[in-house]
Amino acid sequence: MLKVERFINELMTSNCYVVYDEDTKRCIVIDPASEKSLREIHFIKEKGLALDYIIITHEHTDHNWGVNALREHFPDSKLVCSEPCNRYVKKTNRAYFLYYYDNPDYRYEIVPADILIKEDGCLNWSRHQIQFVMTPGHSYGSMCFCIDGMLFTGDTMMPFKPYFNGRDSNDGDWNKSANLIKSHFPKKTIIYPGHGESLTLGDWIENNKQLLYGK
Repeated sequence: MLKVERFINELMTSNCYVVYDEDTKRCIVIDPASEKSLREIHFIKEKGLALDYIIITHEHTDHNWGVNALREHFPDSKLVCSEPCNRYVKKTNRAYFLYYYDNPDYRYEIVPADILIKEDGCLNWSRHQIQFVMTPGHSYGSMCFCIDGMLFTGDTMMPFKPYFNGRDSNDGDWNKSANLIKSHFPKKTIIYPGHGESLTLGDWIENNKQLLYGK
């Protein structure tokens, strides 16, 4: 049985999730963005888990600042992201540390990904299947993925309006991606967003009718 533990990241209070299988003692970490990932590391060790994958939903630093710390503690783990995310991640970090970390000279660069997701597809993990869907819009490299009816959406779907920074995002691509997710998964699917609390896909659709349908 899969369980999910949520941690609030340091940058912009984004969400990090540890998804773990109680029977096999395997886990994945999604969007770690606290510099040293101390709480996540402690949780994994306390539970006696083996970390297989670190998956980042997109290239923005408030979703990946803790990747290097996790890789250092769990060197056998593999980093997974979309191909565009891996390509653009180096260009995104300066603004975050300038505005949110009060340290304009700080630099952070995550290690290259081990597994690049280039198109919609699946990855087998610990008796489960991770289903990936490419969802550009919030950023070039945004992707969502589903495990056992749990949909991890990063910043593509949140319990409030989507955000577009004007550099690597636009509402046209986002609308296509959101409608793609809406058509792929049942309304009872639980969304675990990059910011805010979880909700069902059905509730998210109801809350975003105007953005999706223009009315």
